[in-house]
Amino acid sequence: MFENLFSEHGLSLERLRTLQLVSEAGSIAAAARGDTTRQSQYSRQLKELEQFFGTTLTRRQGRELKLTAAGQELLQIVNAAFVSLDDFKCRVSETGYRYKLGCGDSILAWMVAPVLEQAVQEGENWQFSFFNLRNADVSRQLLDMELDLGILRTNAISSDLLKHLPIARVKYALYVPPHLQKYAPDFERALTQLPIATLGSGSFFTRLQAVLQPLGLNLAHLNATQSFPFALRLLQTGGFAAILPDIARIELPEDVLKLESPALEPLTRQLSLAWNPRLLRVRPAAEEVIRFFIRTLTRR
Repeated sequence: MFENLFSEHGLSLERLRTLQLVSEAGSIAAAARGDTTRQSQYSRQLKELEQFFGTTLTRRQGRELKLTAAGQELLQIVNAAFVSLDDFKCRVSETGYRYKLGCGDSILAWMVAPVLEQAVQEGENWQFSFFNLRNADVSRQLLDMELDLGILRTNAISSDLLKHLPIARVKYALYVPPHLQKYAPDFERALTQLPIATLGSGSFFTRLQAVLQPLGLNLAHLNATQSFPFALRLLQTGGFAAILPDIARIELPEDVLKLESPALEPLTRQLSLAWNPRLLRVRPAAEEVIRFFIRTLTRR
């Protein structure tokens, strides 16, 4: 059995791990971290893999080394195999497997973290590693099985090969701390007269500009942050209002004023919990974890 795989040299776990490392790092040099000996070793191992499979696995794109379609397919096979081996090792050694979940930091802080205590109360001893990632990276890493679970915009799921279920519709509003509320009788006046903090990058900010421009609102005075949690921290100082997703309300006192507007409706996003179907084939216990998050995170 499998004589085809073992009748030739060039295939090993170490070589397959090298494929993983180079793919993650984007180049052989970056994967080797400046070690010229290791750099030479990685280069040789990739060539040996290509010779073994009889196909090109990588290609140059500027300074980066990208996987070809064949290389990407092999990486997915490798990741699935390594997941199975890791799962087996955890089970026979009776050490808990650490599930890898990726999503944005605001989702981690305001959706995921609050429900984890419930898992403990229900007697679950799951362990997790959490990763703050963009939607595109979550989708890609799920496909490559670098992640077990992901929470992302439904319309950002890039492959039909991924399974997903909707869990929440996230809306946005302008939140105003107590002593600024006298200057904010309505949404438009608050937006033009108060110091505002919000996420100032990525697709969110592009969409925010698009929906507010028709109202003639100038965002030049906006305090652009790298994350929603930091925008919330600015609001909590009392000196800033903030445009935040409604899931942030969990950290806000009742005296913070919430100003809603139809202008922000186009920013509403549907979130889904997503996973690779192969996960359940190699790790059936993950189904209970998926059910837990669907049950605890779903918001009407």
